[in-house]
Parts: sequence; C-alpha cells; structure tokens
Amino acid sequence: MVILMGFGVLHSVQEAVSLLKRSGLRPKTIFIDLDESLGKISADTVISPEDVPPRDRSVLDGYAARWSDISMASENSPITLTLVGEVPIDKEDPGKIGPGETAKVATGSFIPEGANVVIPKEYVEVEDNKVKVFKAFAGGYGISVRGEDLKKGDIIIRKGYVIREWHLALLASLGLNRVKVYDSFKAAVFATGDELIEPGSPRRPGKVYVSTARLIVSWLKNRGIEARYFGIVPDDEVRIEKKFETLLNSYDIVISTGGTSVGERDLTAKVLKRISEDYVHGLALSPGKPAAFGIANGKILMALSGMPVAALSELIAVFDPYYRNILGRDEPWEPVLTAEMGRKYTSHPGFTNVVRSVLCQDNSKLKVYPLRVTGSGILSTLIKANSYFIVEEEITGIEEGEKISVRLINEKIERCKENVI
Repeated sequence: MVILMGFGVLHSVQEAVSLLKRSGLRPKTIFIDLDESLGKISADTVISPEDVPPRDRSVLDGYAARWSDISMASENSPITLTLVGEVPIDKEDPGKIGPGETAKVATGSFIPEGANVVIPKEYVEVEDNKVKVFKAFAGGYGISVRGEDLKKGDIIIRKGYVIREWHLALLASLGLNRVKVYDSFKAAVFATGDELIEPGSPRRPGKVYVSTARLIVSWLKNRGIEARYFGIVPDDEVRIEKKFETLLNSYDIVISTGGTSVGERDLTAKVLKRISEDYVHGLALSPGKPAAFGIANGKILMALSGMPVAALSELIAVFDPYYRNILGRDEPWEPVLTAEMGRKYTSHPGFTNVVRSVLCQDNSKLKVYPLRVTGSGILSTLIKANSYFIVEEEITGIEEGEKISVRLINEKIERCKENVI
C-alpha cells in the first residue's frame, strides 16, 4: 500500500484484482455448433480420444509394396511385382502382402500389413496381375503413419483459449459437431467529459475526439467480450450515475473513461463509490494510477483513466488477470518471449509498472528497450512499441543484459538500430 497526497492511499494491483474476483461474475458455458465456434473461447480442454489416422494410410493413388522389393528399381531396370488385390478407401481390413507382392491403394486407403512404401501410379505399368516399377522410392514414401496427425491424448485446444481455424478443422477431423464455449460477457463502455466530441465532428478549440473508449471496446472484443460503445456523458454527476445504473440493467460490465482522479471535475470515481457495494480507488500502478473499480449486484464497474495508455495499463494489470483466471487460461493473450534488456530500467518504487517497449533482433539475441517517451496520453507510443513487459511492485529496476519475459503485441520484430527509441 502506497500513501500519496490527494488519493490518500493507493491500492495495490492485487487488491483491485481480488475485488473483481469477489464479484463472483463468471461467464456461463454453452454448447454451440462447431461451424459457429470460430473466435469463441473454449470452455474445455479438448483432447484427442484416438490416434489420427487410426492406422497407416496412403496419401496418394498407387501401389503398396515392400521397400526391400523395389529399392533397386529404375527406368532401365524395372522391378516386377505380383498384384494380389486392391484396398478401397472404405475397407477396414486392408489384408497383407508378402515378398514380391503389391496391392493397389487409393488416397486414404489403409496400408496392407507388410507394406512400407507406396509407389505412385505414374511410375508403374500394369499388365494382368503383374506390376512393373520404374523408380525406387524411400521407405515410408506415400504413407501417413498411425497417429501422425494426432496421437491419443494430444491436446486439441486448451480451456480459456480462442478457437482458431486450425482448432476447428482438427475438432471436425474427430467427428465433433458441437463444442463447449464460454458465453461472452457483455460490456458497455462510455466516455465522460465536457471537452469530448465524436470523430467526424468539426474540430473545435479546446475539444478532444473520443479515442480511449474505442481503445477499450476494441481490446475487450479481441478477448471474446461483446463490447459496445455508448457515447459521451458530460461532467454531471446525476447523468453519469444514471448512465451507470441504466447500463447495469443489461450488461455484465460497465466501464467509463475520464473523471477518475481527485479533482473537482473528477466525478465518475465519486459516482462509482456511491453506487458500489465494494470499491477501490487509486492504484499503485504506472501508468494507470487514477482508476476506480466497484461491484454492484454481482456485476463489475470500472472507471478508467481518460488517458488511453493509462486506461490500457489498467485493463492489462487488473482486469486481464481476473478474466484469464475465471476462464482457466494460464498464459497471456499475447506471445511471450524471453529477451535481454538493452538498457537499464528503473521502476517506480512500490508501483506495478506496465512498460511499453521495442523488441528487436540483435544478431542471435532478442533485446528489449523500454520506450523513452512514456506519457500516458501519448497514444502513438502504442504504435511505436511492439511489446510490453510488467515489472512487479517489489522490483526496483532491471539491469542492462538481464533476461525478462516480454509480451509481443506486433508480429514484426526488426533488427536493432543504433538509436532505439
């Protein structure tokens, strides 16, 4: 806990996370058609109940044979095999072949016992029950071995992870047509402030276009939450309170931006305190100190900073750990890489720090550089940064050369430049 003029006491990030957990808000689980599951969050860890394929099978049209029989075949010196049968793709028992024998197979046919290579039909001549082979192929050629795609017990998708196109295809390959997913939370987001105007309006002196609320909506949507923007509310306590109460009737989570500090015009935090059953205001978080979190009727209320970078930091540090915990997700949403600090970083004592950074390639090493420009209202730093890292409150700094975990937010990692931003 940090004592600070104005706020009095700043709450630790963990206190705020614990508050959200106390809400008891949990997403319901539902079964939906597989074809509707893309982009949904799996509510189960799904494992393969069997080997796929269940037996060795052919991946081309041709002739199954023993490699030892055809290893010396060539265009000038073909090998002749005896055709003993054909294996249709729907035949459960493919039989077996002996030395000097072959069986005709199609793409998807099971491989007869004794065979360990499939010769493409383009490289054979067939006359009656004799098959001439004009080219040697390596053992295993043309064969998909048992369990090559999936082995029994392999994880298809983990609980709490977004179902992507490859998950969907693998689930389909197991014959599944229904999947268990989380029913999406519904979140409402609105902005507060007399100075705000909507994009598309004529620019006016002293006015600012709403951007932070849209950043929040987008961030939530990317994590499987049905988020919707509800416009601007002026700096008026009665209207702000009415907005919260109205949206609480239909939404699981209600979020406002702006008015979260301790000045005369910082009204949303005051409203949140009044309508919440449990409440914290002011975080030992950098950036992101001015934030308030509350619970009302088992639903979550958040008054986040009007500054975009601070608001994003508040979501990352507080909401994300709570949300991943209730989904059973054990890893961040972003890829996590290990990198070497490119320069020393000194953190705020007693604060959790969310640090925007540039991750770059230095020969065989990954290096990470914290941005020098760090203002919580400088939205462009979210484009200049391709990563971020979190420094816990008990850590006072990170030395140059020290290895840390970095979360990648942009797929592109360039080579390190002489003057990294």
